[in-house]
Amino acid sequence: MKIHVYARLKDYFQPEFEVAGEHVRNTDELKALLLTLNDKAGEILSSCRFAVEEGFIDNEFKLNEYDTVVIIPPSSGG
Repeated sequence: MKIHVYARLKDYFQPEFEVAGEHVRNTDELKALLLTLNDKAGEILSSCRFAVEEGFIDNEFKLNEYDTVVIIPPSSGG
């Protein structure tokens, strides 16, 4: 599974990386896997949005190991 992260998440992960996703079925399981890579990212991951195929997904979306998942942290602007 390919992962792309942005903004503050790049403080915890490479901007693009791959994980073994054969046992990751939803965003909760993906978050748990990412926490095993860097447990300091927990607070920000809990408020991120996830997208596949250019559309936001929720935890009901069934991920597969060939998906490219984009993880977008909250942002503020002015």
